[in-house]
Amino acid sequence: MEKSHASVGGSVGYTKEDNINSQINIEISKDEMSAVISLSPPKGGEMLGLEDIISELNKKGIKYGIDVEKIKEMLDKGIFGSRIQVAKGLEPKAGRDGEIKYYFEVHKNLKPKIAEDGRVDFRDLGFITNVAKGQLLAEIIPPEKGVPGKTVTGKTLPAKDGKEVKFRTGKNVILSEDKSKIFSGIDGHPVIFDGQISVLPVMEIRGDVGPATGNIDFVGGVKIYGNIKSGYKVKAKGDVEVEGYVESAEIISGGTVLLKRGIQGMGKGFVKAAQDVVAKYIENSTVEAGQNIIVYEAIMHSYISAGNRIEVTGKKGQLVGGSAKAGEEIIAKIIGSPMATYTEVEVGINPSHKKKLQEINENLEYIKSSLEKIKKAVEVLEKLRNKESLTPDKIQMLKKLKDSEAMLRHQQEDLIKEKEKLQYIIKSSVKAKVSAYNAIYPGVNIVIGNASMKLKDKVEHATFYNHEGQIKFGTYEGR
Repeated sequence: MEKSHASVGGSVGYTKEDNINSQINIEISKDEMSAVISLSPPKGGEMLGLEDIISELNKKGIKYGIDVEKIKEMLDKGIFGSRIQVAKGLEPKAGRDGEIKYYFEVHKNLKPKIAEDGRVDFRDLGFITNVAKGQLLAEIIPPEKGVPGKTVTGKTLPAKDGKEVKFRTGKNVILSEDKSKIFSGIDGHPVIFDGQISVLPVMEIRGDVGPATGNIDFVGGVKIYGNIKSGYKVKAKGDVEVEGYVESAEIISGGTVLLKRGIQGMGKGFVKAAQDVVAKYIENSTVEAGQNIIVYEAIMHSYISAGNRIEVTGKKGQLVGGSAKAGEEIIAKIIGSPMATYTEVEVGINPSHKKKLQEINENLEYIKSSLEKIKKAVEVLEKLRNKESLTPDKIQMLKKLKDSEAMLRHQQEDLIKEKEKLQYIIKSSVKAKVSAYNAIYPGVNIVIGNASMKLKDKVEHATFYNHEGQIKFGTYEGR
């Protein structure tokens, strides 16, 4: 800190006879955001006054943030020899970033109420949100300007202004002239996908999906009040809600799938959702969810995978048979059965990442094989060219082979980069776990990351996790 010494009684440092006036020591921080003084008592001389101290501060360039009350307190109480902060700068304050305020429910809580007897009430989920044409969907809250700061020496410190946000508009929405508000262009169901706000029409089917309707392929959300019969398909870019049963049918959704009565797939049922799958039960089916799978009775003899979490709660809450794979967590009341039914549960790797990595490896092997074949063919043609016995059609063939080689090598480089990225994501994944509130039975094979364990004994109320390449378990840590 910069220091200064001064006294009063005429010029600075002046003494009368052998009397010594009160002196002041001033220190300014390097960033000039603070000034500290200390006073020495007079020895027979004169005491510094408030105006004297402020004058000395001003001489040192200290003009802002002076705490006059603090100086008065020092003088009134006779505080000597202590370093007291008497001036403080103002820190710059960054402006708040702009944000988007939504006027519809963006993140739905799809968990129905569970009664004390374990029964599940799916009636009041409000799964598909409907908006009217012209309804306000969202508006931009503008960013705030930053508030500049100031040093004790009066220098202005610039502040960052908040960042602006912009809408990404999708289908069937209207942007206001000033581009600050979005309105619905149709009666429909609002969704956000890849950051874009869209309103999709909602198709309502009052009966079953079956011979009377045929397969359904719709650009919006679909609500089915009846059942989906075996052999039929429902494909929607939005959410799919089914009031009745799903047999050995197929459902593909760009949003979330809600099966109020569940699915009995008879080995052929297939459900795929970009977001969540919520069902009463899943039996003999294949189910894939980009995020979570939430089931309220049981998952039986099915092949299910979720990017984040699989949760089986409710009165029964059993996961038995088949396989269940989740990126982060699997929770159930009971996993497996007293009959030691083989059940595989795997966590720690997002199933979609694992599948993508497998596809990349297969593509790399195919490219490697193709490049080897091209190399041999090129070598043969190059030898002919060296002997000047290459016909025009062979010259054209050589050119095509080299073009193909360049294209394949470019694809190979892109795939290797994507593979490395996926491997990093998988390696950096969060700590995964498998939890059974009541019990997990023999016959269950647990895979967590790079470790596996096949249970030989029943374990109650426990959570399993990977500890340094080995599967361990402790007290239940589920929800």
